[in-house]
Amino acid sequence: MALLKTILGFAEPIGLAILLVYAYGFVRRSVGSYRQVCMMMGLVFGLTSLAGMMSPVEMSEGIFVDMRNLFIGVAAAFFGVIAGVITLVMAATARFYMGGIGVLPGIMGMGVAVVAGLTWKVWVRPRLTGKAMPYLVLGLMISAHLAVAFVLPAAMRNKFLIELAPILLVANLVGALLLGKLIRREEILADETIRLLSAAQRDHLTGLLNREAALTRYEALSISARPDTGLAMLCIDVDSFKAINDTHGHLRGDQVLVEIAERMNALLRPTDMFARMSGDEFLIVVTDLTREQASAIADRCQKSVSETPAMCDGAQIDLSVSIGCTWAEEKPAFAELRDCADQALYNAKERGRNCVAHRALPVTQGLSVARPAVA
Repeated sequence: MALLKTILGFAEPIGLAILLVYAYGFVRRSVGSYRQVCMMMGLVFGLTSLAGMMSPVEMSEGIFVDMRNLFIGVAAAFFGVIAGVITLVMAATARFYMGGIGVLPGIMGMGVAVVAGLTWKVWVRPRLTGKAMPYLVLGLMISAHLAVAFVLPAAMRNKFLIELAPILLVANLVGALLLGKLIRREEILADETIRLLSAAQRDHLTGLLNREAALTRYEALSISARPDTGLAMLCIDVDSFKAINDTHGHLRGDQVLVEIAERMNALLRPTDMFARMSGDEFLIVVTDLTREQASAIADRCQKSVSETPAMCDGAQIDLSVSIGCTWAEEKPAFAELRDCADQALYNAKERGRNCVAHRALPVTQGLSVARPAVA
């Protein structure tokens, strides 16, 4: 009966961790950066470790045995240093306040689990194949924490090694296998979901944002409160694109669009918004720059296309674009800014194409976002 109670005591927190692993898929799809994912999962596994420590097997006064090291090791193995350290700190703090002669061996065992998990992540996992073997090896490596029993008094050490160590070893192997396979499954599902969402927001030819994604991204844009800075929109049309298709064929026409997109994209910052709105129409939104800087970017984009012909399957094709540029100190509604940039683009075409035209946003039009006051 005592053996069954011990086994159930070790199995209960593993069951809780399995439930919490499903939170990984949600966190991965919802949190912006991988660093934030690791921090969140460190907290999840830290809480799971604390839950496991709430009902430990007490060998003697001050010496507690539970499944905390499995969770610490798995957190480090799958989510790296950040998650491993967060889980370790939470569990070690709790163990310190529990007190007793087992504090030092307990914290040492946690450190061994973190090192084992990180070693598995960096050196072992890339070298192992199979559906189960990598995770069984992880469980075995985490079980190295059992070696801290040798710092216990002889009587306690022998009791631990004979009565509890075999059960902990099996629990670590089973727990690492279950948690590892579940985390891996959630990784695959999250990656596929992210891939599909990204594909839905991208133009299939150029890889730029599509129209719908551009509208969404614009709504999320913010501009700084620095004086004399704002945001600019550039509406861009490829000059005589129908003639390019008619003369050189649609395949080369597609290559021209890709070439133009790459040339202009090379001039932009990672934070700038660049979208393909329709066939040969592009749109750029840049933020936190002066009116003069916006004009300079538009000129550079126009020259980057017109100064060098494109080579498409051996054919030399002269290229040019017309650009309409408008700048606003505050963030207008997308439709208002787009309409003004479109009118500037129309002016550029009237002037003979292959040029940049500017148009000021009418001051009577409403602005959707007010700039904070500058002290």
